[in-house]
Amino acid sequence: MTVDSPPIAKLRAELAAQVAPPLEVSTRSSQYYFSEDSAAFSEIDVRDGEAFAIVVIEGALPSEEFVVRVWHRYADEVWLVDLADEAVIVVPRTGVIRVYEIGEIVRSPRLPELQISVASVFGAVN
Repeated sequence: MTVDSPPIAKLRAELAAQVAPPLEVSTRSSQYYFSEDSAAFSEIDVRDGEAFAIVVIEGALPSEEFVVRVWHRYADEVWLVDLADEAVIVVPRTGVIRVYEIGEIVRSPRLPELQISVASVFGAVN
């Protein structure tokens, strides 16, 4: 069993507090195997039944571009939690990539009701 980094744990808690059924937030990180040739890891996933709405992974662009492309086959949105720059990067399957930094509120094109403070994710004082 892996232990969440503090930002992932805080983001998981924020998502769980704001996401309502039929959507569900995972309680742990998971490795998914989609086929013999396709697999992907997520720290957090938000699912609507069997469908992935959002997946969250640690990392940044461009280093995680391949992982984002794999996930876009299965998820509408990929969020990258950049621990080094203390930012959350929202990468929708279609549309504009957005980088949210300390002092900003993360918004999701897929789930527009979500509002998560980047400062709260990284434990910063706003």
